[in-house]
Amino acid sequence: MEHDVFQYYRKMRKESPVHFNNDTGSWDVFDYKSVYFVLMNPDIYSSDPSYAGNIPENRQGPGASFITMDNPDHKELRNVTTPYFLTSKITGYRDMIESTSKRLMEGINKNSDFIRDYAVMLPVTVISELLGVPENDRSKFKEWSDYIIGNRSDAGFQDLNRYMYSTMAEIFKTNTEDNIISTINKGLFHSEPLSINQKIGYVMLLVIGGNETTTNLIGNMVKVLSEHPEIADKLRQEPELKKGFIEETLRYYSPIQFLPHRFAARDSVLNGQEIKKGQRLSIWLGSANRDGAKFEDPDTFNMERQNNDHLAFGMGIHMCLGSPLARLEAEIALNDILNKFKHVKINAEKTSMLKNPMVYGFSTMQLDD
Repeated sequence: MEHDVFQYYRKMRKESPVHFNNDTGSWDVFDYKSVYFVLMNPDIYSSDPSYAGNIPENRQGPGASFITMDNPDHKELRNVTTPYFLTSKITGYRDMIESTSKRLMEGINKNSDFIRDYAVMLPVTVISELLGVPENDRSKFKEWSDYIIGNRSDAGFQDLNRYMYSTMAEIFKTNTEDNIISTINKGLFHSEPLSINQKIGYVMLLVIGGNETTTNLIGNMVKVLSEHPEIADKLRQEPELKKGFIEETLRYYSPIQFLPHRFAARDSVLNGQEIKKGQRLSIWLGSANRDGAKFEDPDTFNMERQNNDHLAFGMGIHMCLGSPLARLEAEIALNDILNKFKHVKINAEKTSMLKNPMVYGFSTMQLDD
């Protein structure tokens, strides 16, 4: 089933790269050129759902305002915490991430669920440390992330949302550290202090970016190492290839397969299709990253690929703020995986993939010794 999605992408790029989906009532965008154009032109394809009318009440979380803004408002809010996620700042987190990774990896054995016990816990622990979240609340962060991104049903979303709202409001109120929370606390928007909704909106984005993408990236790296046993030895012999391995994993098995919420701010034409103002677009990053018009031999994993301009973290004004952190966590995870396992082999009978088409990753994974 997992390979069917890439065959489907190939078919759609060939036959209908910008396709109106009658089931969802929105446009699906599959080819790299069109996906890139949508991402880079928010004045035409906005993140503001007001162009399409109301959004479902259960998706109007406390932080919805931030993720549904365009410039200049988006830039002003994003810049509040941008310094914390610059590569120069991220490197200062290395020691904490390395010690966390080694501690978690020590507990991994052939009976462990690698996703639950390592791939989930590493980014959850890291982002919780950066945000000052108490240990007893950290499991709720992953659950919250799952609801937001759609890996869980909507049934308990409101209750969990209220719990997280209350928890984060208390953290913002009592924080005395010089950290991301204090920076957000002091942030201004339109020369006014941020509202609690805007503050928690930041946390929501950090939770999603800090958990889901990195968890899936780590699991997908293991998948590649299991599918291509020769790669592990090559990475040990030529560690300078590790960066290329991570970038190619992001392209080949993109952790986020599509972004569902772009809205036409005006009538436009995209790859020959007339898009009417107010219509919604879903942009398929996973398909764009396998487009042969952009990438030579796109269905072959090549960690020495040149000019790997993948869109796994998006592009443009909404490009993932936490991408440098995700890359650092992936680098550290890869080092510890290669040190822990001489041969990386997934036990297929005790491994299952996520069933949410928005993401590509694993719900459970067991590794053979």
